[in-house]
Amino acid sequence: MFKLRRHVFLLFLGAIGLVLLGAAVGATVLLSGALTTDATKQHFRATHRILELGLKYSVRAATDELAAPETDAHMRARGAACFREHCIVCHGAPGVAPESFALGMMPVPASLTDAAASQPPEWLYHVTRKGIRMTGMPAWEYRLSDESLWSLVAFVESLPSLDVRGYREYMESTAGARCEPRLSLPAPEEGPDVLLRQYACHSCHRIEGVVGPRVDTAPPLIDWPKRAYIAGVLPNTEDNLTRWIMDPASVNPHTLMPDLGVAPEHARAMAKFLLDPP
Repeated sequence: MFKLRRHVFLLFLGAIGLVLLGAAVGATVLLSGALTTDATKQHFRATHRILELGLKYSVRAATDELAAPETDAHMRARGAACFREHCIVCHGAPGVAPESFALGMMPVPASLTDAAASQPPEWLYHVTRKGIRMTGMPAWEYRLSDESLWSLVAFVESLPSLDVRGYREYMESTAGARCEPRLSLPAPEEGPDVLLRQYACHSCHRIEGVVGPRVDTAPPLIDWPKRAYIAGVLPNTEDNLTRWIMDPASVNPHTLMPDLGVAPEHARAMAKFLLDPP
């Protein structure tokens, strides 16, 4: 019994040693700068495969109980309008190249013709709605209505059946269709901090409770409840902070903070989060 316990103890120490060694090697590679972040360098084949598998099983789990609605010609026409406005620039289309900036992205934006041929509509809907982190694919759920998202999926599903001529003719025939933005903006399921990220507030501000770069472009939003004034003008109240988030120039015409088109209910949720951080 003693020998067995000693053997298990030595195995445990060996395992801990391997973990520490791996951490030390990883830290050495990271701090040496040998791990490149250049978008001109491709991933290792194993890295690319692991990321693909992670995406596959993540989306599969998230869409397990999701069912696509029935589609019709009106939905596809509206989806074509959404595709024209928001998707072509990165993904291209039959006979249409993506914009030049998208050609050099890493990873390269997927061919939606291939995605439609290989993935179910629920998969297309989820990745369009929620985006894919570390790829540049944004979450469209705060910008497009749910009807527009499903319409976009309906149109994307038709891409494998369109050649260059067919695509051009269909886009011309649906030129009058309109992509509907999201007008009803409920509180996000993930919590109000997601709004600060979806409106890219952390690209200029350091924000308590939001993971992001350590930037100093704009004043940090740390310990915000202790602030007496907003932009040195308005008392720091929830109503005033909501107004500032929605229309900063109306509070201070000289501010560098742009109008981000924040919806009133989103601005209110963001103000509450800043005044009562986690």
